[in-house]
Amino acid sequence: MKNQSDLFTETDWIDLAEIADKILEDDEEIWQKISDWLKLHPDVKTAHKTYLKNTPPVVDKNKHLGFGGSKPLESQDKPTGDPTLLEKLRNEIHIHKPRNPSK
Repeated sequence: MKNQSDLFTETDWIDLAEIADKILEDDEEIWQKISDWLKLHPDVKTAHKTYLKNTPPVVDKNKHLGFGGSKPLESQDKPTGDPTLLEKLRNEIHIHKPRNPSK
């Protein structure tokens, strides 16, 4: 979205905003909705795949264990200051969503 926002039409931004507003705080649901949307937008899907190929992998907590094979502690509380995936998605959509869509 950030790097190739020109691939998205005004209607795309409106559709994405509606989808994002319906999503709960569930990463699986977010990825499923994004996947479903990408199936209908092949140009964006191709750009997304290209971007993912060039992105370094995220550290897998199950592979990178601490001393004695211990896993890093995970807080039950939402970390302050770090936006969730859904917040990041909504923020990016909000930046590009037209304020007064054409009719």
